[in-house]
Amino acid sequence: MARSLSIAAYLAGRSKGDRMQRLATLPPRPHGAIIWARCSHPDQLTAIATLNRKLTEDGDPFQVIATMRDWDKSMASKGLPEPQGRENIRKFMAHWRPVMAIWVRGDLDPVLLDEWRSYRIPCMLVDATADGLEQVAGSWVPGAMRSLLSQFEAVLALDQTAAEGLIRAGAPQEVVRVTGPMEDSDPALPCSDAERQELAEQIGTRPVWFASAIPMQECADLCAAHKVASHRAHRLMLIVTPRVESDAAAMAEDMRGRGFHVALRSETETPSDPTQIYVIDTDEGLGLWYRIAPITFMGGSLFGGGCRDPFEPAALGSAVLYGPQVAPFQKHAARLNAAGASHLIRSSDDLGPLVETLLSTDKAATLAHAAWDVTSRGADVTNRIVHIIQRRLEELGH
Repeated sequence: MARSLSIAAYLAGRSKGDRMQRLATLPPRPHGAIIWARCSHPDQLTAIATLNRKLTEDGDPFQVIATMRDWDKSMASKGLPEPQGRENIRKFMAHWRPVMAIWVRGDLDPVLLDEWRSYRIPCMLVDATADGLEQVAGSWVPGAMRSLLSQFEAVLALDQTAAEGLIRAGAPQEVVRVTGPMEDSDPALPCSDAERQELAEQIGTRPVWFASAIPMQECADLCAAHKVASHRAHRLMLIVTPRVESDAAAMAEDMRGRGFHVALRSETETPSDPTQIYVIDTDEGLGLWYRIAPITFMGGSLFGGGCRDPFEPAALGSAVLYGPQVAPFQKHAARLNAAGASHLIRSSDDLGPLVETLLSTDKAATLAHAAWDVTSRGADVTNRIVHIIQRRLEELGH
């Protein structure tokens, strides 16, 4: 892991620009081996939290400490600010004493990587792409990028194009593997299996779709869509969870005013045959309803204001529909859409006909399977990284 002359020359040329900021107060160091994961996007913090959970689920004394380049207080539960400048990096490392490092994505920082090299810790590059590498180390220092990339013992690329770009940039071909992205979603939402089975038996063969976290302003559009979708499936039932639980009674009353037979979960434990819309005002959690319904519409995605993560229903076998406003989960929606695992509707007028179509064919099952495949591939990548880390730590005597 000796530093090459090219990277030394590059670092010497930029040493005057080495940023010095005050190092944030660090929490106490836990016992066991510490792995430093350097992230550049908030989504990656969730992926690293998942990695940490899987790495420690057998009780192994490991802990992954994540840092973010552009940190703010909203990230405090999952990561720390990245130390800036050599002195702060060295203080950070002296405090945590990491035995291994993970770099997420390819926006490489030569100063931080050089400190990792000096500390002699093995490191790996995950979710890797070649995007922006030419801007990291200037062409005026031949071999600088090759030196940076040769530092990684494993380079896990997002796709074949990324792998080829990384190899051209100087990553050793023998350490580059195409894996796809890490799992970057929270654990599958739980539910009582006994409750799910009982409710499924009570609903029987009735067709069902689910609208998750609906704001009041989408109530009229949801009712219009349900009316259209019910033209072909006359026994169709819509299950709704309001975004704000206290809106449930008002939402139910609004839907009754639009001509629907509506039941509240708190008043009617089991929807009856006449029930057209079932409004949930109890605290079973969304995991139950994602499992019950083969189709889920993500509330809040028509007019904005935030929706829930589309990976939630996708991971539980429900086909996902959403409007154009999917913040802050644009990346998850894009991955589902690229895999043909979801449907984007441009306006509320498209929702009813789409639900009707999905209910009358096996398309919903096809969407759900593709969506599950997207989420499970990420889990496979995370499991592979866990295996690499565990094997390497065993070699290091941890």
